[in-house]
Amino acid sequence: MHIFFHEGSTMQDRFISTIGEGQRDPLLATLRESHQYNVVIHSVDGRELIDSKGKKLLDFASCNYIGFDQDQEALLAEGVKAAREFGIHTSRARLMGYHTLFSNLEEKLAHFMGGEEALLFPNTTLASIGIIPALMRHGDLIILDKAAHATMYQASQVARDKGALLKSYENEDFDSLKNILEEHRSAPRKMVCVDGVYSMTGDYANLPKLLPIIRKHNALLYIDDAHGFGFIGENPTPQMPYGFRGNGVINHYGCQKDDPILYVAGTAKGLAAASAFALVTPKMKEFLMAYAKPLDYTHPSTPFALGILNAALDLLPKVGEERRLKVFQMTHTLVEGLRQMGFYVMTKTLFPIISVWVGETDRLLEASRKLYNKGIFLTSCPYPTMPRGKEALRLTITSSNKPEHIDALLDAFQSIALDWRSIGAPFHPMDLEGS
Repeated sequence: MHIFFHEGSTMQDRFISTIGEGQRDPLLATLRESHQYNVVIHSVDGRELIDSKGKKLLDFASCNYIGFDQDQEALLAEGVKAAREFGIHTSRARLMGYHTLFSNLEEKLAHFMGGEEALLFPNTTLASIGIIPALMRHGDLIILDKAAHATMYQASQVARDKGALLKSYENEDFDSLKNILEEHRSAPRKMVCVDGVYSMTGDYANLPKLLPIIRKHNALLYIDDAHGFGFIGENPTPQMPYGFRGNGVINHYGCQKDDPILYVAGTAKGLAAASAFALVTPKMKEFLMAYAKPLDYTHPSTPFALGILNAALDLLPKVGEERRLKVFQMTHTLVEGLRQMGFYVMTKTLFPIISVWVGETDRLLEASRKLYNKGIFLTSCPYPTMPRGKEALRLTITSSNKPEHIDALLDAFQSIALDWRSIGAPFHPMDLEGS
């Protein structure tokens, strides 16, 4: 038995050693050198953490924007109740049968979003892997926004293996999108895949420009709103640019039921519940139940997770507005402070994803290490998670953060600014022009 495990371990290492230099090698270097990856959290007190090395950290890597991950008292009871009533695990594929938790929550989500019906998936990754290959077949056209989440690309690769054509365009290059659609106008079905809220900039899909193009070319717009659902919503105002209710990017822009959209959202970031859903028509729901492979070959969300989701949907209208306002105020303070120091902050919307441009991996690693040593936990984004020249430090703000956390973060970035000025490092991509 000892020899078996030793040989297995050796063979795994040999497999790795024979793989040549790859695109994700800079990410491996970051894992080893930045101190911002593979951090083991020993204890949690809101957004104040202690890692396994005893280091105290302020958490700017969480995407639970409304802070429901810290609402144990309000949410846990419903999760435990669902587990007691229906079991700890669902124990079967969704296609085979499901608890009333599923049908009740799908009705509740559809009503919340203003759609006809909803269909639950375990997460947005499996939703895309299920939906896109189910709908797109031989000769069909899939067009990906290059800034959209990689999981849609992975799902589209499965469809491409079945004969679908896969193309891409630069974010907001609508002329390029039009040209691709026109060039392949004879494709039986055409799908354009975008993020609702882009995970590096916090900017929103430009639905007012996208939808007329989609309609003209008889296409379907697939939206992954993993970051937007639960946070942004309808009727935005200058005082509350995120909008209200948290019913997603489609309601933020006032989309209608007959718009050519297939909307998918995760509930983990917005509502701290491990699940996802698609807004569908009754006919589409029946089709996906039969053809979306994760509904047949993967276990669905647990009763506990669905109980949490049910309670979170009830809690959201009670606390959402106050918490969004708090997040907006802290985000505004952070962005203004960073820009006053000279940093290039990649946001148009003040959504609480704040990416600070660095532009090269070595400088990114140095800044990441220094920020960790100053007690800041964030997401370090080297190539290939970002294109070369766009490497960035990503910060996320949640309602569980405090104004004093923002002050500490700005103090830490002030030291980075001093370092960069001392070596003449660029603060903005335009600083590189002509150099």
